Amino acid sequence: MSDFVRSRPAPPNSLPYLRFKEHVLDSLWFLPLCGAVLATITSRLTLYLDGLSQAESEFPGLIPAAAVTNSADAATALAVAAAMLTLIAVVFSTMLVAVQLASSQYSPRITRVFVRARLTQITLAVFMTTFVFSLEALIGCRASEDRLGPVLTMRVLYLLVLATMLTFLAFIHGMVRLLRVQYLLQKAAWACHYAIDRSFPSDAAYREVPTVSPSPVPLQVIGPLSQFPRLTMRRSEGVIPRVLQAVDVAGLAAAAAERNCWVELQIPVGAHAGPATVVALIHGENPDALTTPWMHKFMLFGTERTLLQDAGFGIRLLVDAASRALSPAVNDPTTAVQALHRIEDLLTRIANRPDPSGWYTDEAGTLRVKMQEPGFIRLATMGLTEILHYGATAPQVIRALVSMSSNLASITTDERQRFFEDHQQNCKETAAANMPAGIRELAIEPDHMGFG
Repeated sequence: MSDFVRSRPAPPNSLPYLRFKEHVLDSLWFLPLCGAVLATITSRLTLYLDGLSQAESEFPGLIPAAAVTNSADAATALAVAAAMLTLIAVVFSTMLVAVQLASSQYSPRITRVFVRARLTQITLAVFMTTFVFSLEALIGCRASEDRLGPVLTMRVLYLLVLATMLTFLAFIHGMVRLLRVQYLLQKAAWACHYAIDRSFPSDAAYREVPTVSPSPVPLQVIGPLSQFPRLTMRRSEGVIPRVLQAVDVAGLAAAAAERNCWVELQIPVGAHAGPATVVALIHGENPDALTTPWMHKFMLFGTERTLLQDAGFGIRLLVDAASRALSPAVNDPTTAVQALHRIEDLLTRIANRPDPSGWYTDEAGTLRVKMQEPGFIRLATMGLTEILHYGATAPQVIRALVSMSSNLASITTDERQRFFEDHQQNCKETAAANMPAGIRELAIEPDHMGFG
């Protein structure tokens, strides 16, 4: 064992923010709820100003007299606006169902791209804002039937209706665009960039530091502890199995430094953790003085994998989409080739970066955290193997795989280069075993577009 290991400073991660982002910001209810609250406050304010301008002349010139209409006309306009919103809501719901059905042909996991799209959330928020504002304004009109209509409120409502229509058109355009598989795969790949860059920094991020020795009998951290105690109490086993979504490495390193110990995670981010899973080992002079809940403060568990810190999940989304496209029920090798192009882009992005060592230091430069992180070859294996298996009888896929392996082999060295050279040979052997002799030679020729 070497006396020094490659490590890097623990990156700061705010688990409260990540939890808020994962469960709130990326939900379908948060922005619409904010829009409803904003609409309620704004409508009360405009109705109040309308009432002041009509009852007394404390705000002369605030609303031109020529623009004032009676309350009956305002109520009619508001009713029309409410009816229009009902129609838009029906069309919007129909679109969501259509998107869900269309996404089922790619992968169940890639549906998250639609649900978490900012365009979807903003559209819902604008619809909810206009609807709530129209209801509040309608109540204001009914309350002032014998007076002039709330002109300022009506003008704001007209602007909201216009914004609703524009947002709806943008939503239709965005959803139709996402239904085209190349844009869907591109969006999934873009979402993976942050996790890939975080897991594979450049050489400059690493430094050699003295190694640490493991304890003969380290403290085992069993988990996960449920972050929803009420739900936990309803389960007979006492703990809900969950997925490790993120780790606050900087906070964990600082806490370990205070206790003069170091932590070794036993499962990678994205792995399932059951009630009896050992998620970490705590090494130190007196590990028995530490408690399991202390560790769980620095871990974020959820019900599914995310792209917060999971570099492999983005590649998994692309592989699943390609595998579904290559199934006999779909038989769409062109989609598989397009997914391969996105996988190649991600692997090219980190082709010349070192594999993550998994070691992280505290502010003083002492090793404190050891994580399980996938290396380049593991990600490449994930991105190529299943597509080769399911595309064994598709010449277009084999040609694209051979080209992709050749391209990546030309920009990598040593073990990575040998991996792609071996994969080219595997492609040729697979073609020989699964394709007729008449197209076998054609199928193993490298072609970035397959057959175009």
